[in-house]
Amino acid sequence: IENSRLHTNARRLAVLEERERIGMDMHDGVIQSIFGVGLGLENVHHLIDENPDKAKEGVRLAIDGLNQAMRDLRTYILDLRPRQLGEENLLIGLRRLVTEYRINTLSEAMLTGKEKEIINLSQDNALILFHITQEALANAAKHAQAKRVGVNIWTTADRVLLEIEDNGKGFDLDKMSMTLGHGLSNMHTRIRKAGGEIEISSVPDEGTMILAWLPREG
Repeated sequence: IENSRLHTNARRLAVLEERERIGMDMHDGVIQSIFGVGLGLENVHHLIDENPDKAKEGVRLAIDGLNQAMRDLRTYILDLRPRQLGEENLLIGLRRLVTEYRINTLSEAMLTGKEKEIINLSQDNALILFHITQEALANAAKHAQAKRVGVNIWTTADRVLLEIEDNGKGFDLDKMSMTLGHGLSNMHTRIRKAGGEIEISSVPDEGTMILAWLPREG
């Protein structure tokens, strides 16, 4: 009973911490952006008659600001919306993740893979690769702000391999943020428990590449 209570309290604390983080991110990001747009439009209102050209420039900046705020909101939606593999096979699930990424970020995203190559993959291992892809795409949108992402899945005689590559900001593995580090740690934990491995390489301003593999028959 005591262990159950401790587990419940730990989960509640994690939820509260995540809620606080989201609130801070929203306040420092989207809300501040919209507030800035509002101030800019107030200034434009006073310039319409006395300086139309400057007013037009102010409207253009406001539009840019709102577009950026919408992109930020799409990123939060992508990061927070729970997604599961369900009864889909892995390739269909990955295709859905890539499509959602493309729609929510307005970025280029491509999936390469053949269903016949992963037909023998166990459901548990398929779910692991699905969650790794989900985490990687969320990172690409939220942290890397990538404009292009590629997801590739293929097999060898005894392995299923998954590669996710983006052209985003990249990061220093030794200086990553706590949020990003936690997500990458989850990837390592999931795949190693199933007898696989994952390699992550990233260079600031050059992008990130994640290569994961699992036994072909789990």
